[in-house]
Amino acid sequence: MGFDFIVVGGGTAGCIVASRLSAEGMKVLLIEAGGDIAPERVPEDINDLYPRSYFNPAYAWPGLLASQSAHGSLSKTPYIQAKVLGGGSNIMGMIALRGLPADYDGWCELGAKGWGWEDVLTRFIRLESDIDFDGNLKGDSGLVNVRRLTPSEWPTFATAIGAAAARHGFDTIKDLNTEFGDGYGSLPFSSTQAGRVSSTTAYLGESVRSRDTLTILCEAEVKRLIITGNRCTGVEVRVKNEIRTYSADEVIVSGGSIFTPAILMRSGIGPAEELNRHGLKVISNLRGVGRNLQNHPIVYLATHLHHWARQSSNIRPGFSTQLRMSSGVGEVPSDLQILVLSKSSWHGVGAAVASLGVCLLASESRGSVTLSSVSPQLNPVVRFNFLTSEVDVARLHTGFDMACQLMLDPEVASIRNEVFSAGYSRVVRGLNSPGFFNSFATRAIARALDGPRVLRRSMLRLGIAGGDIREERLLDPNWRLKTVSQRTFGTYHPVGTCSMGDSNNPDTVVDNYCRVLGISGLRVVDASIMPVIPRANTNLPVQMVAERASDLILDNLG
Repeated sequence: MGFDFIVVGGGTAGCIVASRLSAEGMKVLLIEAGGDIAPERVPEDINDLYPRSYFNPAYAWPGLLASQSAHGSLSKTPYIQAKVLGGGSNIMGMIALRGLPADYDGWCELGAKGWGWEDVLTRFIRLESDIDFDGNLKGDSGLVNVRRLTPSEWPTFATAIGAAAARHGFDTIKDLNTEFGDGYGSLPFSSTQAGRVSSTTAYLGESVRSRDTLTILCEAEVKRLIITGNRCTGVEVRVKNEIRTYSADEVIVSGGSIFTPAILMRSGIGPAEELNRHGLKVISNLRGVGRNLQNHPIVYLATHLHHWARQSSNIRPGFSTQLRMSSGVGEVPSDLQILVLSKSSWHGVGAAVASLGVCLLASESRGSVTLSSVSPQLNPVVRFNFLTSEVDVARLHTGFDMACQLMLDPEVASIRNEVFSAGYSRVVRGLNSPGFFNSFATRAIARALDGPRVLRRSMLRLGIAGGDIREERLLDPNWRLKTVSQRTFGTYHPVGTCSMGDSNNPDTVVDNYCRVLGISGLRVVDASIMPVIPRANTNLPVQMVAERASDLILDNLG
């Protein structure tokens, strides 16, 4: 069976591309390795405004590990990547930040012409329906609903951190998507009052699925692209235990920054030395495939809240606000984000623990994705190389210093108990797994933490905090630097491994029309084409990329 387009990967971007192209009469096959999320049967944990789906292994690639410790350590820890229709838009935190104009103008300067701020702004406006703000920079009829908590709705911890930030000279920002300076404000979310707005709910509703131009094939893993000469003509897919081939005029790979480069390399597209190492025929020697991996490293400072200062159960999201700030290290402004979590997880302990997530938005460190095997059943090798740049260390250290100062503010100190550095330890990962046992166990632990001070401090030292909880160490620059070095790990914003840019740059993989260099009939449309990571959570930028790429494809057909 032949198609006009095959979209490989039904994630955040793939759902949008398939929807847009099929709406214009193109015959589209959308292939997703994970399960379907039908619009009339959205699971409760996916719909929840607190992203419990993030903790459900049924929605994630099994066994995926990444080297994400600081300073290029090769120690590997679990790394969640969505394996479900809708991808990360169905399991991540729903934060709907656009990024800053200079992010996209910077793409243009690197050769991605037509992807500057003025170009992408129209796509952000088109895809969103902002219920809080209007004006010529806002969308009011898009498929992605965007909303925020008002300051009067902020939890006690978020309000106290905001007041502390003001005392440090930071302004209040009403709309983080249209006001681009440093300051404190409400986070926008892709949600309604009732639940999540993902790429599946927004772009693959029942009316879209009923189109005779759209075929959705789930639980099907693409082994490789079929390339004849220098043209991609289809894909080879494993469906259960059966190998099938599908042909198309054009193939669009939307597997994300981890799996898109792996698919390309298994198909003979990538660095010749990497392909030769696995005995693969080199069809196109593109050295940039799998390189330039970027992510936002993050380090957490947490605290146990007094019972009366905890977030109301009527407010589901853990995030509510953020502080955007500039480290002053180098020439990139607004390079830090301090996320305010008034609860840290879905369970009883999480309700008692608030935290500040210090996130480096502008990182100079670069990592890689390489093959572990030619078999698609074996996950690729992922190395983030966090904080291998001393500039990154200095920037993140500055942000962590500010988090310590905010925690020491008298108003914040009045609503909390001990402060500790929080890592995604084995104990924490174990408690976060959903289920009856953990629900019962975390309620019991939470009651104990609310008990005598000596018991709480012992439990924090031995388990949750994993070390020193003395208040005075927040003033110790050596402790702060050591914490940044030892407790930093990754967010779930990988980008850059099939970078878009000038075709004369040997590290470029796709041109500004998302076409893979040297191979006709093949494009990449996902976060992997971003040459530099935006200073924002990446879900909304990925949706913008899919909208912009769809326009480019349709304009070319016309």
